[in-house]
Amino acid sequence: MSGQIKGDALLSVTPPPQMPATLEAGTIYGYCVGEPWNQQAVFKGIGVPVITDYEIWKNNPEKVFGLTKEFVDENPNTTLALTKALIRAAKWLDENDNANRMEAVEILSQSAYVGADKEVIANSMTGTFEYEKGDKREVPDFNVFFRYFATYPYFSDAVWYLSQMRRWGQIADGKPDSWYHDVAKKVYRPDIYLEAAKLLVDEGKAKKADFPWDTDGYRAPQSEFIDSIVFDGRKPNDYLKQFPIGLKGDQKIDGTTVVGG
Repeated sequence: MSGQIKGDALLSVTPPPQMPATLEAGTIYGYCVGEPWNQQAVFKGIGVPVITDYEIWKNNPEKVFGLTKEFVDENPNTTLALTKALIRAAKWLDENDNANRMEAVEILSQSAYVGADKEVIANSMTGTFEYEKGDKREVPDFNVFFRYFATYPYFSDAVWYLSQMRRWGQIADGKPDSWYHDVAKKVYRPDIYLEAAKLLVDEGKAKKADFPWDTDGYRAPQSEFIDSIVFDGRKPNDYLKQFPIGLKGDQKIDGTTVVGG
């Protein structure tokens, strides 16, 4: 059983560092991955990126650092220290117009970390992106670590991910808006983040203006998606209703069949 239901394509899982070699071997025809593995395919001359996530959703939320609730409850000081360190690292990566990025590239290229060639990692880390050999474009915000409050755990980011899980059937039953908000607030912890941020400000290692102190945890409605559909994290069900494809409302999954209107 391959897991396909009248599908035209088989989706499989491949570890990111192995994706370029797997593509070159012809085992797969394409892959979706973060950097530097897209740029690796360009450097090897075996593939070209079709589109970047920056073009699909500008300044979208990406990687997270997660801890179990048990760990956080048992190790509050360690949790704060980790959060402070992550904030400082993100700030360092973005400050002075990305001036520290090449030093970061030197570190990441080591075999103990990413292990890819420095030139490959630098392509996206230093504000450029190469779509194919010779087609290198300036994209200063391709990788953002701290600007635009990038490290702040917005509830609306969690709600968007949950909305997609609902849209594609990972959440089988329709949920009220309140459910999305409740789940987001259980997982995303801006209280811990802002406590760590305050410590950094008090220590003189960050500025008060670096952090969104007065937000309710929801971004303003976002429109910079490839489909131009506006996302308001406060109204996930209204967002889902706008899509012609995917689950919404009271639709349910019964085995492999979608029932409902």
